[in-house]
Amino acid sequence: MSKQPNSNGLLIAALFQSRGVLATLIVSQVIAILLAFSPMSLGDVWLRLAIFSCFLHLVFLSSLSLLYVCRALLTKLSHSKQLFILISTLLALTSVFSWLFLFVFSDVFAMESRANFIVSNLLIIFLVTALFSQFLLIHNQKEQQTKALAQAELDALQARIRPHFLFNSLNTAAELTHYDAEAAEQAILALAALSQAAMRSGKAIKLADEITLCQQYVALERWRYGERLALSWKLPDELPDIDIPCLTIQPIIENAVFYGVEPAEQGNISVEMHQSDKAYTFIITNPVAAEVNNSRTGNGMALDNIRQRLALFYHQKAQLTTTIRDDVFRVKLVIPKQRDA
Repeated sequence: MSKQPNSNGLLIAALFQSRGVLATLIVSQVIAILLAFSPMSLGDVWLRLAIFSCFLHLVFLSSLSLLYVCRALLTKLSHSKQLFILISTLLALTSVFSWLFLFVFSDVFAMESRANFIVSNLLIIFLVTALFSQFLLIHNQKEQQTKALAQAELDALQARIRPHFLFNSLNTAAELTHYDAEAAEQAILALAALSQAAMRSGKAIKLADEITLCQQYVALERWRYGERLALSWKLPDELPDIDIPCLTIQPIIENAVFYGVEPAEQGNISVEMHQSDKAYTFIITNPVAAEVNNSRTGNGMALDNIRQRLALFYHQKAQLTTTIRDDVFRVKLVIPKQRDA
């Protein structure tokens, strides 16, 4: 059975997201405008707008700051307790700032009784906070459910990856045992690492680990193809510390081996990496004969799977494009430096 998103901690988590803070500021400003331009308001409208804006922003931001300090404890509480603490904090600070503003701006609120001013402020803050917190919680729950569905789809796509080399490499390892036990051991160890990676459904790994998997895969295939397989790496001396979906680059290289090396007498595969201010770019090229390109189907199946997983993982920010020119198949993978949460 699928697990439902746990609502505990969602309210506090939603408040401290950038959208939650922005929504709080917008709501407080809207309330200030409504109060200042209310037909029941007396005195200078623009002065009251400035005072109400300052008052409400102080109340809400002070409350958020106080709750942020205690967020580690609050996230462990149930939703009802979080809501109680949130409202209690806001009401307490509303009372404090109401008395302070009555003292500082006594001439502006001279015609209002202190009790009426404080009670009306408390009532408005209570109602707005109750409604706003429920809306924020519903929005965050929906976002969590969307992420869970996206993760489930990512898991399903990842589970469909069944690298062809797993079966071929078993035969290679079996053959090596007859005349090179040490090479057979290395082949089995590399195959074990790749098999383990294939079972990491939807998980992210470091780029360096993905490159290591690619190198292990190429080492396995070299036992099959020998000198026919030539692969050149053009990578920076120090790889960036980024996470990518497991088995993103390896299937592209496997695709290059299948279509560029297996049907040819010699296949030269190139893997390059470049980086700009906003993205990392990988370019993988392999030769492909015209008759092979026309006769072999399914060339895009693995690439489509990668493209779908990248879209889920990077929220449509990553790109994977292919071109064929002068009998050279070129895959361009662009990964953003900053992944949206």
